[in-house]
Amino acid sequence: MHWGHAVSSDLLHWEELPDALYPDTIGTMFSGSAVIDHNNTSGFGKNGIAPFVVAYTAETGERQVQCIAYSLDGGNTFTKYDKNPVINSNEIWNSRDTRDPRLFWYKDHWVMALNERDGHSIYTSDNLRDWKFQSHTPGFWECPDMFELAVDGNPDNKLWVMYGASGTYMLGHFDGYKFTPVSGKHRFARGSIYAAQTY
Repeated sequence: MHWGHAVSSDLLHWEELPDALYPDTIGTMFSGSAVIDHNNTSGFGKNGIAPFVVAYTAETGERQVQCIAYSLDGGNTFTKYDKNPVINSNEIWNSRDTRDPRLFWYKDHWVMALNERDGHSIYTSDNLRDWKFQSHTPGFWECPDMFELAVDGNPDNKLWVMYGASGTYMLGHFDGYKFTPVSGKHRFARGSIYAAQTY
C-alpha cells in the first residue's frame, strides 16, 4: 500500500503525480494526515522553508506503528524521519489496531488524535517527533477527526466534535490534552460515505 499524490489549482480538476510514500522496512503505508509546521518546531525546515509534515501508520503485518515524513518542496517529495516510528503503542493496548494519526495545532503544542483498540487517544508533542500519551475516549473506530464548531452558529458557545470513520461523533470540551464528552454518541451519514476528514 502506498500514498497516492495529486495536485489541483481549483480543487475540482486534479493531476495525478507519482506516489508520494512507499512501503519500507517498517511496513506499508496506511492512512494519516498532514500539517504545515510554520514555526519549524520539528526542526526539519531549512533556509526559512516551513516543512510540510505528514504522520502515517506503517503496517508491518503483525503490528501498526506511527511514523512521520516531511517535505521541503511543497509536498512534491517526502523524506521519512530516520528515527521512525515515533509512536509504538502496541504494548500499551495489547492490540494491533492503532492507526490513522490526525495532526493539528492547539495553542502551544501539537495534538495527534489516534485510533487505538476501542476508541480515539490523544497524544501531544512540542516538535512532531516526541509524543506523549494523554487520554483515551472509547466508542470509535478508525480515522479520527477533531474540530471545534460554534453551537447553533453562536461564536460565544463552542464545542469540540470528536468524529469516527463510520459517521459517529460526540460533542464535548477539549483542553488540548483530554476530550470530555457532553453529548453523544451521535451518527450522521448519507450514502456510502466513510472516513470523511476535515481540512
